[in-house]
Amino acid sequence: MRKLDDQQLITLMQNEPEKGVEQAIRQYGGLCKAVAVRILGADHQQDIEECISDTFVKLWRAAGSIDLQKGTLKAYTASIARNTAINRLRYQKRVYELLPLEEDSLQMELDLESELSRKRNGEIVRQTVSELPEPDREIFIRRYFYCERIKAIALQLGLSPKAVENKLFRGKQKLKAMLIERGAAV
Repeated sequence: MRKLDDQQLITLMQNEPEKGVEQAIRQYGGLCKAVAVRILGADHQQDIEECISDTFVKLWRAAGSIDLQKGTLKAYTASIARNTAINRLRYQKRVYELLPLEEDSLQMELDLESELSRKRNGEIVRQTVSELPEPDREIFIRRYFYCERIKAIALQLGLSPKAVENKLFRGKQKLKAMLIERGAAV
């Protein structure tokens, strides 16, 4: 089957779930595996496979509520894969540090207890990051969404590791200010 655009794939998942999920796996399975491997580690094959399966079940369940105005289906799927892998890692109580402690947060304590706050904060973060100038936006996405290492980002973007670190530091400051300004629940 040819590659479908986002709306076609969502419609297929809603009308013919089996075919829709198969097509989603063909289009985004590799991406989900890469995200899961990066978070869970390549030596945890069973966890990776379960994470990928869980990702596509969650994608299928959410097909009716996906808003393509907020982002692409590819990004939405990668986000599900990332969160699923992180939750699996937490559940198994493995000791694994995704990011160095000083980068692990924006040094803000967010009220994530309520689902409404979590959704609202997530939307504010997505919107704010999408408004960052290039290459800052790409660096942020690669570092905090795909959990890439600073050296790998620097190599891919033709920057020095120090330049990437500086852009991340300044970007976190901008992001924090923008989040507060936009009313993220703190």
